[in-house]
Amino acid sequence: METQPLIYMNQLHRSQAYRMPESHSHQAYELYYLLSGSQKFFIGHTVYSMQPGDLALISPGMLHRTNFSGSASHERIVIIFHPQAIRHLTDAYPDALQFFLHAPVMSVPAELQAQARELFLKLFREYEAKDTYSPFLLPAFLNELLLFLVRCHDGQAPAGDYGTFRDSAIGSAVYHISQHYSYPLSLEDAARIANLSPSYFSRRFKQVTGFGFKEYLNSVRIQKASQELLHTGDSVTEIALRCGFESSNYFGDVFFREMGMSPRAFRAQHKNRRNSPE
Repeated sequence: METQPLIYMNQLHRSQAYRMPESHSHQAYELYYLLSGSQKFFIGHTVYSMQPGDLALISPGMLHRTNFSGSASHERIVIIFHPQAIRHLTDAYPDALQFFLHAPVMSVPAELQAQARELFLKLFREYEAKDTYSPFLLPAFLNELLLFLVRCHDGQAPAGDYGTFRDSAIGSAVYHISQHYSYPLSLEDAARIANLSPSYFSRRFKQVTGFGFKEYLNSVRIQKASQELLHTGDSVTEIALRCGFESSNYFGDVFFREMGMSPRAFRAQHKNRRNSPE
């Protein structure tokens, strides 16, 4: 089996509005830097509006989806990196990136945006050039970039209107799902929380979040279950029922659609990765 790189980068310019067809998550970090245009992200349980110079650091296991572009075109850089790639940083500063769990989107101050762009582009140039020294330089440049962002964050005011739903009714339903995903939840239940009719709630939920109700609920449950598969020794059936699935068979089907493998294969793969020598 081909080994996944510790760091993957992609720079892309889109000439028209774009929305990801499906929600997803990684067992790695994703750093998204918007160079031009505007974009909306659904991260965790919140919609974020992004402008040039804004960035998002999405932690492993966090559900996310590009919702829709607010302009006809945009350009961004995406960096996917395994926690091992920043091990020296997190060993020295275990809480360095913790603030991104609660506020995944930040804006680089205007006076530092040129420096931020150059750090991203320096990393991207090294990634594209790849030679004998790149395996040593890429993690070093990535750690430099992340430390720069931590410095930018220190003392920065909260992210203002980034993390607000335009629709408070849908926001309350999404929060309810995040707190009660382990219980039986129907579209009608969520509509009552939002104080909307089921048919209107279904349309509005899709419009605001980019997800169908059932798709979102299953994605939240799968992300919670994947963490339990990695961090507990409980059986697949126990985890499935605890995370709100009616049966282990249904859980297995949904898990395969979301993650591309069975729950047992997912657990084995990550167990083997943890036990492999560095």
